[in-house]
Amino acid sequence: MNLHVMKLKWFSLIGSLVLLVALLVITFQKHQGFALSIDFAGGIKLELQKTEKLTVDSLRSFFEAEKISAAVQVVDKASGDRMKIEIGGKSQQDLTARAEAEKAALEKKGYPINAIDYLKYLIQNKLLPANSPAIEFSAAEQVGPTIGAYLQSNALYLVGIALLLITIYVAFRFRLNFALGALIASVHDLIITVGVIGVLQIPLSVPVVAALLTILGYSINDTIVIFDRIRENMHGQEELGIEPVVDKSIMQSLTRTINVTGTTLVAVIPIYLFGDEGLKDLAQVLIFGILIGTYSSNFVAAPIVVIWDNLMKRRARA
Repeated sequence: MNLHVMKLKWFSLIGSLVLLVALLVITFQKHQGFALSIDFAGGIKLELQKTEKLTVDSLRSFFEAEKISAAVQVVDKASGDRMKIEIGGKSQQDLTARAEAEKAALEKKGYPINAIDYLKYLIQNKLLPANSPAIEFSAAEQVGPTIGAYLQSNALYLVGIALLLITIYVAFRFRLNFALGALIASVHDLIITVGVIGVLQIPLSVPVVAALLTILGYSINDTIVIFDRIRENMHGQEELGIEPVVDKSIMQSLTRTINVTGTTLVAVIPIYLFGDEGLKDLAQVLIFGILIGTYSSNFVAAPIVVIWDNLMKRRARA
């Protein structure tokens, strides 16, 4: 079977550009930007035991009634007895202000004046029946805006370093046009995956950044396999031109690409379907990223190599 993939090179590149713009427009027009987790936006993370009266549904309804913006999830899906509460920085500030306003009532019941203890006070005195056992948070973590900003800048720094190292590695191992193709494909994967994250409003967090870095590694590995094939097939066949060589190389790598992508998805999809809530965002990002990375290796990186090579030949003839 011979497919002339390079005849579609401009179609695939323009299609990717249109998709990229559409994802970013939806993210910023419909959702007013990306959803940020506590890691980046600051706020409160709490964990507590589930009881007969204290459930995910009861907490969500209670927070809605109290006008507190909070995300409540089951942490341990297997047992279902631990819950996680995440409250963003703005809601944390509102809780602190409310605690100051109700300082007398809190001090009378022995609660310190802060957002976490005020939340405990609200749940104990407004959600649970009178004389209920005192609730205890098994974990309580507060992330300030300074730490959130630090984590954001570190995440951007790591992604930038990864892209730089990828470009240097491919430039030394192959040629400049291959390095350009790898860099553009990697940026393509990164931006489109981030666009999907924005459209689905998956909270940007440290695990999501780890998933993005994993996707970059997966994508460049797939790209290098195709580049190796192109380099091997070009020896002694320069007279054919680069497009037939690239088409041939993609077809030779196609079975390997399908097998590796399929095997990886078989490992990741069950995590999304059956894993704990904390792993779902990570798995969801990986699934989209793997598919996007597989596409870009064949329909972004390779076409860039062809376009650059054709451009250099035209300039040499001029």
